[in-house]
Order: sequence, then C-alpha cells, then structure tokens
Amino acid sequence: MKISKTSILIKFLKFRFYRKFKSNSISLIKKRKWKKTVLSSPYYKNIILKNKEFPIMNKALFMENFNLINTVQIKKSEALKLAFKSEKSRDFTPSINGISIGLSSGTSGSRGIFLTNKKEKEIWVAAILDRVIGFSLKKRKVAFFLRANNNLYEAVKSKLLSFTFFDIKTPVEQHIITLIELNPTILIAQPSMLMKIAQNYIYLKIQPTIQKIISVAEVLEDDQKEYLTSVFNRPIDQVYQCTEGFLAYTCKKGKLHLNEDWLEIEKRYLDEKQDRFHPIITDYLRESQPIVRYELNDILHEGFSCSCGSKSTVISKIEGRSDDVFRFYENETVVDIYPDFIRRVIITASEKVKNYTVVLIEARKINVYLEVADKNKLENIFKTVKKELNTLFLSFGIEDINIVSVDLNHDQTNKFRRIKNEYKKSF
Repeated sequence: MKISKTSILIKFLKFRFYRKFKSNSISLIKKRKWKKTVLSSPYYKNIILKNKEFPIMNKALFMENFNLINTVQIKKSEALKLAFKSEKSRDFTPSINGISIGLSSGTSGSRGIFLTNKKEKEIWVAAILDRVIGFSLKKRKVAFFLRANNNLYEAVKSKLLSFTFFDIKTPVEQHIITLIELNPTILIAQPSMLMKIAQNYIYLKIQPTIQKIISVAEVLEDDQKEYLTSVFNRPIDQVYQCTEGFLAYTCKKGKLHLNEDWLEIEKRYLDEKQDRFHPIITDYLRESQPIVRYELNDILHEGFSCSCGSKSTVISKIEGRSDDVFRFYENETVVDIYPDFIRRVIITASEKVKNYTVVLIEARKINVYLEVADKNKLENIFKTVKKELNTLFLSFGIEDINIVSVDLNHDQTNKFRRIKNEYKKSF
C-alpha cells in the first residue's frame, strides 16, 4: 500500500491553513463525516440505533469488542497472528487487505492492536510534518530511535528530507559512531535513549550540533529535560503519542498542546483539587478503528493558556500512568501515592543520582535501583533515599515498608518507567 506524497502535501496544507486561520475547535464537517464512519462500526451502529450514550471505553473493553468495533472486518485472531509474526521477524510491512496492523508494547500488562488504512497514514504523516518536524527549504536529516522502523518516514523522504532508523533493540554504543557521522539535523528518541546518547557525546568529548531534539514514547521528567538541554544546548520538544493516536505536540513557545482540532477531550479528574485528570478521547479522523470516548490511564496536569496563539489545552505535565500509582491498604483504608511524590523524594535526596527506578513488587516491598556517578557512594546514597522514602510513606500513615537496593532489569525494547507498580493486587 503506497501512500501518496501529493495527498500528504494537501493534508499538510490543510493542517497549516486551519491552524493559522481557523479556531482550534472541531468543525461540523469533521463531525458529520465522523458519524458516517461510526455507523460503519457494528458495535457503535447498534448504540446509535438504540439512541444510547457512547460508553466510556478502555483497553480491556476495546479488545473484547475488537471484531465489532473496527470498520474493516478484521478479526482479532488474524490481526494478532500477523502482529506477532512481524514482531518476531522485525518486518513490519505486511498488512491485511491494505490495513496495517500494529501491536502496542503492552507495558501496562495487556497488549493492544491498532489498525491504520492508507488515508489515516497520510493524515498522521501530514500532522507530524506540520507539528513536529516542520517545513524547511534547507536539507535536513532525521535520526529516529524506535522499537520498529516506521515505513511512513521512508515514503516521504525527498531531496530536502532524509530519515535514518536506529533500532533500540541494539545497544546504543553500537549506534553512536554512526549517529555522530550522520550528524542529523533532528533527533527523535525516548528520554532514556536520549540520556544515553547525551552521555556518549560527553564521554567522547564531542559537541553535539543537532538542531532539534524530540522526546517520544516515555515520560520526560524535569531532571532529564534539564540535563538534555544542557548537553545539546537546545530546548527539548515532546510528542505525546500512544496506540490511540497522536495526542499532543510542543509549540514554538515550548508548551505541550493537545490536538483539539480533531480530538475531543473529556477530563476525568482524579483528585479533589482537580490537578490531575485522565483524558477521555474521541478522534474525529480515525476510520478503520473508531476511537470513541476512550479513557487513557495517563495522568495529565492541565497548564495555563499559551501565547503561541493556539487555543488548544496546554498540558503542563504527564505524570505517568494510574496503574503505576502506589496503592497501600492501611487500617481498612486505601492510600494512593502518586508518582510525583516518589520522584520528588529521589531527586531531592541526592544530586548524585543520575537515573533510578522505584518498583512496588509486593504489598509492603519496594525495589530501588539507583545509578550514581561514583559507585563507591552508592550505599550511602541508597541509605538516604531509603530514609526519605520511609519519611514520605509515614506522612501518609504507611509503615513497615521493606525497601531493597537492586540492579537494573530493563528490556530496552519496552518503555522505560522510573516509577512502576508491579503488585497487581493493588488495583
């Protein structure tokens, strides 16, 4: 299935026009077209005909009704078979009747399948060119570190724009010389990979000349952003994207905006102060697999309006995921400790900590991995971190937590999460 550069260009110009001259609200035309699409889904057609309200969707319900939700008559069993085959062969080009099959990383405990047709691919490329990579008449080279090669990039390469894929399954040390020789204009990678790349530049005493750094896939934390900015001498942009779609991008003023010109976002607040919310998204451009009132378990913080001119909601922080909230049961009450509390303890306990993970593995047991510049000081730094974590837990009325120092155990083809809840009985 070959995508059209002409079609991408037209969609790109439409994005530019509507963003510059129209409001960020979703047009009535989009909504009318979307309703026709949704009627092609047996699952949603049944709801519309019964004049019922669309239910809140989540991954479990979405996968349970996969065969009825999609509009292209693809069965979950055949989609899974092809997706697993592609994962094993590392060849992600096969499709079913022109529909590409993707598999989410499954870091939340369950894998998801996403479908895309030719038009949806062209829209995605146009949106990425408009809001992430940008337009330029100068020659630019893009280096991207991902779990799988995205053939869409190859489809839009030209004399002005080239793409080089770096497989994150390969250790970064084997990529670094190639990356330095390539000297890309734009670098796209996960924060954990960007950190490794930055450390290699410092170790090799090479001054980076990359003009644009884009963080994807993982939560970009403040200490990482500060470090990367100092090494690359560039602001760090973000792309907030998941299986369910391209959700947000960094504007020229450095603020993260939701793409509310085609996404409708409802907010389910998680605390009394309404500081944190889950986004419930409806995507008016998805066709092969409608996304309707789909609740993500990401924890978002809403920011203030931006001077860039966009009226779209600003996200001041992506805190993590709700299933990584530490949940404890104390005196027949439930106590939730959000990831930000854990982060604050680690980064304030010692400035020597370069990287870390804090993992709840049992009801009262936490594994802590610390990466420090001087390994001789690791034991003392761990003692400080342990003491501060216990102080935090005591402030919530939680006692008798067993905190253990461990080595890092991470498959780099999966998203790197610093704060994790692996104690499944917690939810």
